[in-house]
Amino acid sequence: MELKDFCKGIGLMEEAADKMLSLPISEEEYTRNRELYRQDYFAFCDRIKEKEDFRIWMLAYLCRFACDTYDVYMERNIAEKIFWDTFRDITYWCENCLRDYGEYGINEYGWFWRHLKLTLFRLGRLEFEILDADDDITGILEGKAYKIPKGTPIINVHIPQGDPLVKEDCEKSFQQACTWFGTERPYLCHSWLLYPKLRELLKPESNIIRFQELFTLLDTDMEGTEAEDFWRGSVRSGRLSRKNRSAEGGKEVPDGREKAGKRSWDLYARQIKNPCLVVTVQS
Repeated sequence: MELKDFCKGIGLMEEAADKMLSLPISEEEYTRNRELYRQDYFAFCDRIKEKEDFRIWMLAYLCRFACDTYDVYMERNIAEKIFWDTFRDITYWCENCLRDYGEYGINEYGWFWRHLKLTLFRLGRLEFEILDADDDITGILEGKAYKIPKGTPIINVHIPQGDPLVKEDCEKSFQQACTWFGTERPYLCHSWLLYPKLRELLKPESNIIRFQELFTLLDTDMEGTEAEDFWRGSVRSGRLSRKNRSAEGGKEVPDGREKAGKRSWDLYARQIKNPCLVVTVQS
């Protein structure tokens, strides 16, 4: 796939694409860095971080690697729409980079090995990542002790930005995932959007609260800070002026920054057919 076609396919901003395409990357340099990326993704990232204006360079390499990944999608007969939906993440994070750092590029580079290694796919509104549990996950489910042992194959569910968090759309995503991945592996998801006390801040008919209705509390871990980071960044950039547009579709919601930013991780479980699919959610 041509790099220009990829940029167009993911809706990358024209100015970002032009700046990226103007970078002097020789085929020899690209081949050398591609080999390092294949051997050790984070060693590759460390090398690129040594460059001045490394964020735009990171964008350029991730887009070129994604072009290579397109061929793998086709070889595995994975729908082209899933490819474009999955890699549109690059556009979202490039927009975030412009907002947070005033420049085009990718700062959250540690996230994208999942897309490139074909362990993460966007299926409709949600993303699903294939991995093994890196620790024991325990809690109480339906009144009984529940445990997912370390090393258990799981599906991690992510909530990407970009669209309203409509409950029905999320249900369709779970249906697609169950068809594709099956229902035997636990499904895990981490998001502050399932913070229980949001029910004290939002109306019952809000998208966020309706999304929460899909889950059941399993356990709580008080070490997470994603909500704090989100609200702090939202206040700093002005993108949450009493509105959570991506989740609520532009509807006004109560501010609640102090409460919603508490450091807590909430683990939830959802049963889809049988066996039980467990979803862990951070807040």
